[in-house]
Amino acid sequence: MAEDLKNWLLDKLDTLCKATLYRAPNMLPEKQDVAEFLQLLAQNSAAPREEQLATVQFWALTSIGHDAPFAGDWVTVLRVLKEELVKALEVSFPAEVALRAWRQLDDFLTYALIEVTQLSSDMDRTALLEHMVELRKQMEQVEETKANFIAVAAHELKTPLTILEGYANMLRVETEAGSHLRIYVDGLENGTRRMHEIIADIIDVSLIDLQTFELKYQQFYLEKVILMAADKLDKFYAQRRVDLVIMPLPVERRIYGDPERLLKAFMKVMINALKYTPDGGRVTVNSVLTRTNESNDAMAGYIDVQISDTGIGIDPQNFDIIFRKFTSLSDVSLHSSSKSKFKGGGPGLGLPIAKGIIEAHGGHIWVESPGCNEESCPGSTFHLEIPMLLLKPEGRKVIEV
Repeated sequence: MAEDLKNWLLDKLDTLCKATLYRAPNMLPEKQDVAEFLQLLAQNSAAPREEQLATVQFWALTSIGHDAPFAGDWVTVLRVLKEELVKALEVSFPAEVALRAWRQLDDFLTYALIEVTQLSSDMDRTALLEHMVELRKQMEQVEETKANFIAVAAHELKTPLTILEGYANMLRVETEAGSHLRIYVDGLENGTRRMHEIIADIIDVSLIDLQTFELKYQQFYLEKVILMAADKLDKFYAQRRVDLVIMPLPVERRIYGDPERLLKAFMKVMINALKYTPDGGRVTVNSVLTRTNESNDAMAGYIDVQISDTGIGIDPQNFDIIFRKFTSLSDVSLHSSSKSKFKGGGPGLGLPIAKGIIEAHGGHIWVESPGCNEESCPGSTFHLEIPMLLLKPEGRKVIEV
C-alpha cells in the first residue's frame, strides 16, 4: 500500500498542484514549491511519525525560513491541498482504501500545517514588536518636539506680555482712581497677570516633559509654606463661601526642599479642591507622618499632606487621568479662566504640575474618592507625600520622569 500510495501521489502531482493553486490564487508559494512538498510527502508517507516530524521541521526551516508572508500563504495552500487530496483519494480508491491512505498522509500534512502556522505567528509577533518599538521611538520624538515647541512659544509670549504690562502700569499712573479708564486698566492688568500664570504653567509642564525641571533646595518650615498657600487663595475661597481649614502639622522641624515649587504644588491642589466643592463646602488640610521606619541620618521618614474636600468626588476610573496634562473632566462648555468657578474647567495643567513637583522631591501624589456624585458630594482626598530631608542633597535635583 505504501509503494502504491507513493506512486499515486507522484502520478497526481501535477493535477494536485494545479487544483490547489487554482483555489488559492495569488499565493507566494509557486507550483514548483507545492510540487516539491508533494514529492516530500510521497517519500515520507510510510515513515515513522518522529521521522515525519523531523522532515517537516527541516523543510519548514530551509524552504520558508524567516519569511512571514511566505509562511502565512503556506498555511492557506496546505489547507486547500488537504481538501484536494481527500477529493482525489475518494475518486481514485474505494472508500476503505481511501481512508487508510488518508491516515498515512494526514500526520505529515498536519505536522506541516502546525510548523508553518507557528513560523508565521512567531515572525508576525517579532515584526509587530519591532514595529511597536519603532512607533514608541517616533512618539517620544514627537513628544519631545512638542514639548520644545511649547517651551519656546511660552517664552516668546512673555515678551509682548511684558510690553503690555508696562503700558498698563503707565496708564495706571496717568489715570485717576475710580475713573472709567482706571477700571479698564484694572481689567487689563488682571488679564496680563492671568496670562503670566498660564505661561508659567506651560513652561513648567514643558520642563517636566523635557526632564529639565530643577529644584533649588533650602531649609524651610513646611507648615509655613502651607499657610502661605492658604493665604494666597483666601479671597477665592471667600468668593465661594468655602471654608479652608489648616490643621497643625505633627512636626515643627525644618526640612530641605524647594519651598517655592512646593508652594505652587499645594496651591494647585487646593484650587482644584475649591473648583469641585459646592458653595458653603469645606476643604481641610491635614497631615500625618508616614514610613518612619525608613528614617536615617539624612531623612526623618515622610509626611503625607492630605487635602480633603466635601466636593462632588472623582470616579475611581479617572484617578490616573486627572494627572495627565491638558486633560480635564469638566464639561468643555463650562470652561472658565476663573480660579474659583464651580466645576469651571481650566487648561488641565494644575494637577500634572503638582505631580511633577512632588515626584521631583522624591515623593508621591495620589487621590482617594468613593466616586462622583453631585447630589451626595462624597468628596475627595489628595495625598501629597514628600520626604522630610534633614540634609541638603548635593547640587540641584533634576526630575526624571
